[in-house]
Amino acid sequence: MKRLWIIGTFILSLAFAGGDKLVVAYQGGAVTLDPHMRNETTTLSWQHHIFETPFFYNREGKVVPVLATSIKNVDPNTWIMKIRKGVKFHDGSEMTAEDVAFSIMRAATDPKSQMKGYVGKVNQVNVIDDYTVEIKTKIPDPLLPAHLDHAAIIPKAYFEKVGAEGFSKHPIGTGPYKFVEWLNADHLTLVRFEDYWGQKPDFKNVVLKNIPQGATRVAGLLSGEIDIAEKVLPQDFARVERSGRATVKQTPGVRVIYVAMDYWREYGSEGLPKGAKNPFLDPQARKAIYMAIDEEAIVKKIMGGAATVAPQFLAKIHEGYSPNIHRFPYDPKAARRLLEDLGYGDTNGDGWLELPTKDGGRVPFELRIDSPNDRYLNDAQIAQAIASMLRDIGIKAEVNAVPKKIFFPNMTKGDFTLYMAGWGSMDSINTMLSMFHSKDAEGLYGRFNREHYHNPKVDALIEQAAQTFDPGERNDLLVRAMDIAMPVDIAYVPLHYENVIAGVANGIEFTPRPDEYLHAYEAKKK
Repeated sequence: MKRLWIIGTFILSLAFAGGDKLVVAYQGGAVTLDPHMRNETTTLSWQHHIFETPFFYNREGKVVPVLATSIKNVDPNTWIMKIRKGVKFHDGSEMTAEDVAFSIMRAATDPKSQMKGYVGKVNQVNVIDDYTVEIKTKIPDPLLPAHLDHAAIIPKAYFEKVGAEGFSKHPIGTGPYKFVEWLNADHLTLVRFEDYWGQKPDFKNVVLKNIPQGATRVAGLLSGEIDIAEKVLPQDFARVERSGRATVKQTPGVRVIYVAMDYWREYGSEGLPKGAKNPFLDPQARKAIYMAIDEEAIVKKIMGGAATVAPQFLAKIHEGYSPNIHRFPYDPKAARRLLEDLGYGDTNGDGWLELPTKDGGRVPFELRIDSPNDRYLNDAQIAQAIASMLRDIGIKAEVNAVPKKIFFPNMTKGDFTLYMAGWGSMDSINTMLSMFHSKDAEGLYGRFNREHYHNPKVDALIEQAAQTFDPGERNDLLVRAMDIAMPVDIAYVPLHYENVIAGVANGIEFTPRPDEYLHAYEAKKK
């Protein structure tokens, strides 16, 4: 009997798929395998197995060299970068400065590139020799090495031979894994690149799977079909730990979950009754929403403690985190009074607040809350909780929770009044330029400022910070910008920072990263 127990325990300890194959389940999949066309965490996580960049953020938030070996700033707009020798692409060709120059310029200038927010200041890359490039920027960019973490290096000759469409169907990079097969709604199959320049990963074969449903990911983990499951939901923690087949690993994350509102349309805002005035042009109305949300209850009851209440948009690890900002208190009575004082009171005595209309009438304060239902931990449930809290102060709030492939395009085209989403980046300058700076015609600023937040003082501080080489001065400028944008303008309502969570089969050593990138090549056999 004892012998059988030992054998059973041994089998459980090898619960992962076994051998040289690792199966990783994500909440979503890659939208594209072209590394310059989509700036989204899951897509980038999948792509990082195939592609690498000159520099990259490590787990501690430090920028470290990868395909570059060094970089030197010779004047405010000029950098000299040395390229790592002996690096091969998956087709066997050697990576040279020609490939690096071509890749950076494509990321910076291609009309469809979503990496312009990082490297869009680059206007020229000159090849000095096979392993040296000179990078010229339009304006000073003191964080260019960090921004190059979004400029994946691709083989120039192969790309020019097959074109963008051919490249996205069969991508070639320098990463630790080679492309085998991609069924974009289901999985990406990879094989270890045996000529990889760096440390080779433990597993020869990897399958990255798109499994949107948390319960299905957990079921696969506990059955042994999946080895690492992204975003195990808090309600499933106990089940995983009791199984004896896997464990839950958590890391404090930098992704902030937030609420944003329409700041630019007085009438015609998509989530309000037709003809109703948009109250959220006034920061006091935005403050009312803030004070109506019991974020501590959300973290405790919905997140199961797998999150930290956020006082501001940036986390403590970030440059620009302000010690001066604290959350507004949860106070639903004060929140309702704020809205009543702004003219949105209940005139007919039915208990619901009202909105004036363009023709002089009044309508119930009905509000559509938009949210994804497959992107963040318990995202639809959080949106439902917020709707309930807003109903408590007299707003008839209803949730429209849809898949992320529908949600994000709708938000980008402005089909919202109030939405809930998340933002995760280690790069404070890019965060401020993308989310807090006003939109510009070239797309360099305000790329993800969907709500059209605009404050010239904040813009000026961010622009000055983006060109400041001294870290202390840059931090002070970002703090000053944040001290205006968050507690005064209430550009966003911060909710919480998500923990990064993964279910990991016994027999595998793996710890999630704070930036949410999930890399199979970081998994080790115990």
